[in-house]
Amino acid sequence: MFSSHKTLKRRTPAKGIDRREYIGHLVDEYYTTTNVEAQEQVTANLANFAYDPINWPHLLETDALDVFLASLESQDQPLKLHGIAALCNICFDKTAVKFIREQLKPITDLFVRTDHPEIVFHSLALFYQLLESGDVDRDLLLSPSLLRTVQEWRIKAHDQRILSSRPPQQVQVVKRFSQSDLEQFARFTGDHNYIHGLDTPVEKRRVHGALLNAVVAGIMGTQLPGPGTVVLEQSFKFLKPCRIETDTLVTVRLLQARKISTVEYDIRQNDEVVFAGSAKLLTRS
Repeated sequence: MFSSHKTLKRRTPAKGIDRREYIGHLVDEYYTTTNVEAQEQVTANLANFAYDPINWPHLLETDALDVFLASLESQDQPLKLHGIAALCNICFDKTAVKFIREQLKPITDLFVRTDHPEIVFHSLALFYQLLESGDVDRDLLLSPSLLRTVQEWRIKAHDQRILSSRPPQQVQVVKRFSQSDLEQFARFTGDHNYIHGLDTPVEKRRVHGALLNAVVAGIMGTQLPGPGTVVLEQSFKFLKPCRIETDTLVTVRLLQARKISTVEYDIRQNDEVVFAGSAKLLTRS
């Protein structure tokens, strides 16, 4: 149950220590003690405090988030568990989300390396909340290694909480457009704009924008969401020229799987986004 200031005042003895002061003492103890068991007790208490929103200002003011981060990078499994559980508990706070966004690497590194089911469960819960909130860039969070680890745990886990968690879904393919691709597309569509043809130097030649969108549509209609998909609405931008004879990474992500599903997508060359958009889709199931 969440607390109120009135409840805390009633439960705190007249000469009892202030909640903010007590949390501050716990943070200080984490850094001053050399006893791992004492650190475990401290982080367990702080993680419990992180569950209740009434404590979030105190945790932020005392730099408890730095304790949680340090716990993730320790060699002690309970400390790692308490750290990730605490971040999961406090991730609804906007200031905490900003901190988490800036420290994604140690958080995702822990998830990829760990063999501890409880750490995995709290990590998945944290990732899901970050994705749902929209406060963290999906490309930054949904790395290939993280997605691969999610799928591995869904195969090997015996914990129903992990098995029933919704994995981030995306499909990625690598294309390499040739001049022949552009010429075939031009013949079919009648788009013989010189920027796609041999009259333009190869380093300035552009792939048809409609061809990029067609590649995305092909993925949506065959892989994600899959056969039977019908596009209802699209919004997209051409951010940079897409060049021929260059490795091109096409990514489609399923954001919401319903009768009317939502996807977002992007196309990258040399780690730069050249085309990006989103769509609403009518799906078979």
